[in-house]
Amino acid sequence: MRRLFLTTKLPVFKVGARSTSTKSPDRERLERLVEEVNAIKSKLKVLEESKAANGLVDLYASRKMKTLDIKRILGIFNDRAYNAPIFCHKTLPIVLAHFITGLDRLPSGLNAMPSILSVRATLLHSFKKLINCKIPVTDDQVQHFRRVVEDIDESHAERELLQTMAFGILELKEYVSCHRRALVELKKTSKRWASIPMTEEDVLTYAEIQDIQAPLDSVNRCMITYNFISRMFLNHDPESMMGDKPSRVGMVDLEMNLEHVVRNAVDEAKQICTDHYGDCPDTEFELTSDSTAFRFPYMSTTIRYIILELMKNAFRATVESHMKRNDLGIVTCADMPPIRVLINLQEGTEHACICISDEGMGMTDEALAMAMAYSYTSVSKPALQLSESGEKCASTAPSPLAGYGYGLPMSRVYAQLLGGDLFLQTMEGYGTRAYYYIKISETEHFHDDKI
Repeated sequence: MRRLFLTTKLPVFKVGARSTSTKSPDRERLERLVEEVNAIKSKLKVLEESKAANGLVDLYASRKMKTLDIKRILGIFNDRAYNAPIFCHKTLPIVLAHFITGLDRLPSGLNAMPSILSVRATLLHSFKKLINCKIPVTDDQVQHFRRVVEDIDESHAERELLQTMAFGILELKEYVSCHRRALVELKKTSKRWASIPMTEEDVLTYAEIQDIQAPLDSVNRCMITYNFISRMFLNHDPESMMGDKPSRVGMVDLEMNLEHVVRNAVDEAKQICTDHYGDCPDTEFELTSDSTAFRFPYMSTTIRYIILELMKNAFRATVESHMKRNDLGIVTCADMPPIRVLINLQEGTEHACICISDEGMGMTDEALAMAMAYSYTSVSKPALQLSESGEKCASTAPSPLAGYGYGLPMSRVYAQLLGGDLFLQTMEGYGTRAYYYIKISETEHFHDDKI
């Protein structure tokens, strides 16, 4: 019996002045078989590595993820030793593991949506990069670990994890409402179907996926925790701790001026409103006695994000409820009721409170319940939606005052994760009040906390 080997020399046939090389059928079959075997081996290797990585994810997820506490984090990052890099090396994989397992547990089929699986794959890759880093003890190890964290941060930003998560919800909504959408199209083209009544809920039903709220809150807490700790590390400069008392540690302003941060966020929201509508309602401020002088450590970026979301909602509700145009057709806000902003900050209290009141005609109880739901938006052209083919697309004319339906629920997660809270009160036919509570941390004894 003749044996064939990959090194077997095949004959070369010459036709006239031209020469061509051919392969025997046996040789071609053998090469295809070798390629198929190698492909199977490659897939098995990936599966084995994935299984091993998922096993490590389960191990790290079994470790408790500590509550995000500004005072404790400042104590760690204020230490001049290597506590901060070692703390991050220990903590970041645990947070990512909880993030991944949280995605796996998302109910109602959300964990099977392509966008959610894409986020999971990105996180698993980041997790493997972190656990493969040596404990950062030497300067070289610290620098290598920093580069890995930077690469992960850039990768997460490039893949737009938050927007991709929001799109995963849209994918799920498309699955649960596809038949209803088909009926809507039939109503447009058939007299028989046109006689059947159909409401907006028949197009996008939120009742079928209402169970995703709490699990998504948990997943987003992991996202925020990871981003906060990683950026504290990347923005931390140990040399700055050697001189006088620093004004900032990582992402935290040690003596934040709450009034200044709120006013800047309000001005930014005003500009967005003016750019979109051509005008903006007035804003009235009221401050308690300590609000202008008292300072405390916090992330000004977080407060800016939340106030910006609340003010955009207040401006949009007010303008669209009282909209008037002049003779030229331009929106004028001269006679509109103002947005009122109360900043209550008393030294010695546990929380500061920012109350934003509008007269934008309020909401129904049903709309109030939905206001904190992920990917719910009341605008006709949301910034993110599905095309007819089911692909992600941006609205052709999205309102800058409305995003992906993540603004309010994410703002509440931010507030609660840092010891505060956010909730709405509304009077239908009149207006809405938003209360944002901020936990105040003392600035002393930062060096007492260790890992």
